[in-house]
Amino acid sequence: MDAAQFWQLIDSTRDLPDRAVVLANLLEPLDADEIVRFRLLFDDLLQTANTVDLRGAAYTINGGCEDEGFVLFREALIERGRAIFDTAVRDPDSLADVATPTEPMEGTEGLGNAPAMAWAAKTGSTEDAFFEAVDAADVRTDRGAPEEGVWWAFHKKEEVRDRLPRLAAKFLGE
Repeated sequence: MDAAQFWQLIDSTRDLPDRAVVLANLLEPLDADEIVRFRLLFDDLLQTANTVDLRGAAYTINGGCEDEGFVLFREALIERGRAIFDTAVRDPDSLADVATPTEPMEGTEGLGNAPAMAWAAKTGSTEDAFFEAVDAADVRTDRGAPEEGVWWAFHKKEEVRDRLPRLAAKFLGE
């Protein structure tokens, strides 16, 4: 499993009902190690998007952003596909092109659970055993690290206007 395969699977399930189940069905024929690798790539992307400026974008788009909300926001970025994800990581203000003021941007499709479902179905083991396998295969030491970047006051409109002008114009009504 490499990044191109990962994104192809994500993109191939977009707009499908029960997207996580469809993704799990696509993952199940793979080797158990490949399914673990899919989850590691998912986790890598969550960590890549773990930046202060993206948290500021999440705060602006969603009207606030606690820790769990920021995880759901980053999951939503993955759900939307590689182009939106990569662009948002480089330029969080680009989310003004895809976010809607009346709709929170939160991961809702459970794509992170799809590999656990597929692995459990393939191996006959538990989802807890899947996450143990993921932890055993994980060579990164930065998971759970604090957001990268310099913290700023997300609640101050002038800060948002300075750092995320397009999002400010769209979400702060100015």
